[in-house]
Amino acid sequence: MESSPAPFIPFFLGLTITAALLVPILLRLRSSVGEARAAKMSASQQVSSMKRTQVQLEEDLRFLTQFLKDYPRLARELYSGLSERQIPGILLGIVQRSLDPQQVAVLVRRSAEKTDKNRLPRLVVAAAYPDGAAVKVGTEVSLDTGEIGYAAESQMVVTRQDLQSEAAASRIKPGPPLGGMPQPDLIAPLVFDQDTLGVIVMQKPRKSGDPKAALHLVAQTGAQVLHTAAQVSRMKTTAEMDGLTRIYNKKHMEQTLNEFVYRAACAAYDRRDAGESQSVPTLSVFLFDIDNFKNYNDTNGHLAGDKLLQELARLVQESVRKDDVFGRFGGEEFLLVLPHTNVKQAMAAAEKIRGVLANHPFPFAEKQPLNRISVSGGVAEYPVHGLDAAGLLHAADEALYEAKRGGRNRVLQARAASTLTGGAEAGRP
Repeated sequence: MESSPAPFIPFFLGLTITAALLVPILLRLRSSVGEARAAKMSASQQVSSMKRTQVQLEEDLRFLTQFLKDYPRLARELYSGLSERQIPGILLGIVQRSLDPQQVAVLVRRSAEKTDKNRLPRLVVAAAYPDGAAVKVGTEVSLDTGEIGYAAESQMVVTRQDLQSEAAASRIKPGPPLGGMPQPDLIAPLVFDQDTLGVIVMQKPRKSGDPKAALHLVAQTGAQVLHTAAQVSRMKTTAEMDGLTRIYNKKHMEQTLNEFVYRAACAAYDRRDAGESQSVPTLSVFLFDIDNFKNYNDTNGHLAGDKLLQELARLVQESVRKDDVFGRFGGEEFLLVLPHTNVKQAMAAAEKIRGVLANHPFPFAEKQPLNRISVSGGVAEYPVHGLDAAGLLHAADEALYEAKRGGRNRVLQARAASTLTGGAEAGRP
């Protein structure tokens, strides 16, 4: 007799129901375990990230704390009565010590009188590290193009990441980069009262911390110092300029001549002390005045006389070298100091100036006794014609007198110091 399968049906049915109930539970448990593992891993990663962030923050804090401790000394260094030309080099040194960059350059805005009005505003490299690197002192870049122009326009310290952002890319105007540092890591504009005076450009700072914040503080201080130095320089220049002709006044010319004579004397002494047989450094002066200027004033009026002085000063300035110093020494008297120039060279320069003025079509020149505007002058060389500034001027003045007595519109060389007499009291004809 065959057995009936009926007793196994409930067993299989129960097993099926049990499996249907347990499998989803097991799957959920497995998923939960996976989620727990993932959460644990994520938490571990977060802890590691937090630890790294904490380490970085601690490093940034240590760096900024040390930088702020050093900052008063750095600020004193900047505010120690520096001239505009000295400040970029001091800023460069501060950035080197503070951030140890692989490369850094300090650029300053060219002054208005040195900038061609038809050109865009320019920045010029005033200091660069390391010496002899690809970034050369004197290199110029535009103030309103490229990445440097963007930083100058935005007036914010920007990093390489900032410059690569979509917002920056849309605002950067095409333009050549700074030669030798095409992709700087940090650019800090020197901004004072919404005016960009220059920029600091840096690549690969080797000290960890927060170089952006440190460079921002250096740039802010540097901008203030640059502005102050420029103001002082303008005030000093104004005090040393003749108000009418806008050339140097007598006080400045006397100081300048004394300084040149002192340097020449020191150089000569050092060479003699060292047993060198080289010649003494040369220095010459050209002292001249306008012939018959009183007649010009009396005939044409003092306003015309003032305009004559202004035009004459402009012509002479255009005729002299960059290193020469030219100024008004009296009413119609002028002095030109020619460093590194012997008497023969100075005579050639003086004759050139005399010729330029004699041939220039000044207003009312035909009314003058010589039918032209002319000058008479004397040339003297240190130490041949004078052993100090006063002696040099006296020798040149004596030669000027001789030129007047000889008919005017001429330049004469001074006589040697030992042959000079007290002609200064004789009065000028």
